Amino acid sequence: MDSDAFRPIRGALRNAAVWGLAWGTVGFGAWVVLRLVGLLPAEAGFRSAAFLAARLGMAGAVAALAFAAVVRIAWRGRRLRDINWLKGGLLVGLVTGLAFPLFLQAMNVLSGDGLIAWSLVLDDGPFVGLLAALAAGASLKLAQRADALAAGGHAEALEDGSAHVSVNPVFLEAVPSPKHPTK
Repeated sequence: MDSDAFRPIRGALRNAAVWGLAWGTVGFGAWVVLRLVGLLPAEAGFRSAAFLAARLGMAGAVAALAFAAVVRIAWRGRRLRDINWLKGGLLVGLVTGLAFPLFLQAMNVLSGDGLIAWSLVLDDGPFVGLLAALAAGASLKLAQRADALAAGGHAEALEDGSAHVSVNPVFLEAVPSPKHPTK
């Protein structure tokens, strides 16, 4: 198989790992802050922090996969710089808010426990959807910013002969002058 065929899948899985790790870390950090401030009871131990971090990490991974799917389906063939970051973030948030409760039910059924009450999983949808919208919008904006910086970088200016690039004079002394063929 051609490695280019798996490139979008590898990208989506890497994005899911990064978002999952980031969301889990933020969840654990929020737990620590709430515990230090005194808003969590003393019996809320490390086990509850690990559960929160794992649950948010899983939500982040699902949100990243939803992000990849939405970008792939809704904006097929477009570059990230062509996608409106606000519309993209809202669409990813909506899709994730609907998909996450379904994901939780599917995982519960696959584990052999059967369906659980929808009230136990539907309350996560709006929260995860909001976080996904923020993460997707920020990711699109960050990608567009990086693309804009790359377009205005020194390599581009050097290639087009721009005078706005400063070159160290010591470097110029070390570079031999080009030899042109004589006629």
